[in-house]
Amino acid sequence: MPPVISIHNLSYSFGQVEVLNSLAFQLDQGRYFAIAGVNGAGKSTLIKLMLDLIRPPEESSIELFGKSNRDPKCRMQISYLPEKFDLKKLVSGWQYLQFVASVYGVSIDRESIAELSSQFDFGPDRLQSRVSEYSKGMIQKLGLISCFMLDRKLLILDEPLSGLDPKARYHFKEYLKNTKTDDRTLFYSTHMLSDAEEICDQFGILHDGEIRFIGTPASCLEQYQADTLEKAYMNCISG
Repeated sequence: MPPVISIHNLSYSFGQVEVLNSLAFQLDQGRYFAIAGVNGAGKSTLIKLMLDLIRPPEESSIELFGKSNRDPKCRMQISYLPEKFDLKKLVSGWQYLQFVASVYGVSIDRESIAELSSQFDFGPDRLQSRVSEYSKGMIQKLGLISCFMLDRKLLILDEPLSGLDPKARYHFKEYLKNTKTDDRTLFYSTHMLSDAEEICDQFGILHDGEIRFIGTPASCLEQYQADTLEKAYMNCISG
């Protein structure tokens, strides 16, 4: 079985500014992978390249499920949540979920959505309210619900914990741990290393356009002689 994500010699520049330099890594099916980096490290750029929203030089290679990421068929197996997404304020949460389902050509029912909403500590009754009445955290939860309801094989989430309060973060992490299967692969960017340490079996550090580390959280702690992933991260980027 080919890796879910396979990246070789991936570089990208904005004008004269090099953002990514010869990245190479693979992610196997069923893994939870978090990539960490400072603001401007290139995490969102990497995700956009993977999704073919922007394109690298011809010598770079990105494959998803063993096929070029430019093949629309492989992207149908992906659900994606950007770091910032804008919703029409006059639609209800339920209308937004129906729209997302229609784009993917799937049907959803209220019972399954209510169950998923409860898992994310989002009162199902609030789905009838307009998005204009939602807080930032509620909008983030709605985005997460829309991704997980599709039951895709690969979830790509850009800072999914942004805007979530401690209670919501706890519920999100518990949901991920309790529903982990060999069929679902998660790739997400984060600033919150303690969360990554809890839920991920693979971890990467992106710094100055390069992958400085990739491996298990435990191996990162060992390699950089630290007792937390945050300390290991700091040791890595300062070395």
